[in-house]
Amino acid sequence: MREVQPPGDARERFSGAERKEDREKHRRPGRLLAVFKGLVMLVLLTVTAYGMLNAGLYRDMLWLPVAAGILVLLFVTLFVRGFYWDLPSVGILLVGLLAALVVVKGLSMVWTISETETIKEMLRSSMYLATFLMAVAALTSGRQVGPLIDVSIIIVAAVAGYGLLQKISPIEYPVRSLDGVRMDSTLEYSNTTAVILGMGVVLALARMGTLRNFVLRGLYAAITLSFLIALYLTVSRGGIGSLGIGLIVLLVLGSGRLRMLADLLLLSLPGAWLWWQMQSLPGLLGTGVLRQQKIDDGILFRNDLILALLVAFALQAAYAFLANRYELASGAKRWLGILVVAGGVIAVVLGALVVANMYGGPEQAYAALVGNANETENVGQRLVSLDISSRGDYWMVAWEAWKERPFTGTGAGTFQYTWLEDRPGFKGVKQVHNVYLEQGTETGLFAFLALLGFVTVLVGYTGRAAWRSGQQGERRLLLAGLGSTLLVYLVSSAFEWHWYLPASTLFFFLLAAVAVKFASREDWGAAEAPADGETERPTQHPR
Repeated sequence: MREVQPPGDARERFSGAERKEDREKHRRPGRLLAVFKGLVMLVLLTVTAYGMLNAGLYRDMLWLPVAAGILVLLFVTLFVRGFYWDLPSVGILLVGLLAALVVVKGLSMVWTISETETIKEMLRSSMYLATFLMAVAALTSGRQVGPLIDVSIIIVAAVAGYGLLQKISPIEYPVRSLDGVRMDSTLEYSNTTAVILGMGVVLALARMGTLRNFVLRGLYAAITLSFLIALYLTVSRGGIGSLGIGLIVLLVLGSGRLRMLADLLLLSLPGAWLWWQMQSLPGLLGTGVLRQQKIDDGILFRNDLILALLVAFALQAAYAFLANRYELASGAKRWLGILVVAGGVIAVVLGALVVANMYGGPEQAYAALVGNANETENVGQRLVSLDISSRGDYWMVAWEAWKERPFTGTGAGTFQYTWLEDRPGFKGVKQVHNVYLEQGTETGLFAFLALLGFVTVLVGYTGRAAWRSGQQGERRLLLAGLGSTLLVYLVSSAFEWHWYLPASTLFFFLLAAVAVKFASREDWGAAEAPADGETERPTQHPR
């Protein structure tokens, strides 16, 4: 007779234990790989944060060791089995475009007018390529996106905090910008500091929209206001303009637009009051101000700033508490939306009238608009000027040099020598102040097309993924926030040389990698975010 084993027999239990142990063996390498990927992402974030706090890694002695370390880390990951197995197809395409850019820069060694500068530029671009590639591969879950954005905001907060200290305690934390007035923070360049702050504003607004805890929302509101105030103190027209474009794209692509507009309106109340108070403090942005007055105005600014941040926290916390507790009817939402939009329009009109009145009338305001941005006693007044300073000369020289060598350029990193040959005056400059034109004049048409292709695919793919993510939900809001943040950097790069401040560009490529990987994985759908005044309700399960 065949022996029948009763349920729960010892041999059956032993067989089940073996199967469980076998499953654990198969699962363990995946866990180890996930841990290693997490460590790689942590290293990249740490390096970026270090660079943000250390002069943006601008000097060769700062960024060359970092580049060597990142390339060594890339070499190690090549031998880790499975590290790059989950690269999305769009990520491979973007890596290919960046690799083409690096290859062209390397080939320019054949015809360059400065081998040293070309080698450094090739290493710099290789560092960016390696960072993007490893970051795309290192992201393993959609649940990591929110915390990564939080860490990014903390990095920006460190930059903003130091910059505010430069105005609060100008003797202990001196400004190192060329005019000695515009806040430059730890990056030591006002315009790059501005673009990092603008990226932080967009990230914070998007992340705040995914939070339901009223305390956290209030905290994010205070952080966002501090970013905006620090951005104003940089007096960077390009940074502020790029932020404006990023906010428009965020409103178009994001979910919960009414709530986002309400967040901005609540921020504008303490922000407008603080800006008005700052106009009576010449020690903040005035030129030729005595040392003691800077100290006194810094103390007054500190007190006003603390009050404004507390009000921003309280307003947002109260609004979030009420929005989570009570749901508005559709008609009430419509009227609330009309009121928010009308309030925004009124605020813009009143702001324009106040600015015109500060200049003594519309005619004087127009004269300042078309006049020289540097001929003002208060540096803040340059914000209303359309003067592009010396950039027109840089662009003209770069364009003429590109036309002479359309396919090869003069060699990667060599514009400073082109400028010395054809400059209209005696002013020295190293960069074109336009990263796209710089690729063309230094490395020719193919490098220009490689960078342009990377930007087009990155922005188009991320924007398309955000638009197709549904009307509501945390996924759409985070994708819109990431895409808009990248756009802030890319727009500003048409007027600046952020590429040569590695910390800012590493920050960009990290966020770009997160955006691409998150956009490519539709199965990484995050939990729904509260829409316009709605609250999350528990799902009803059938009995």
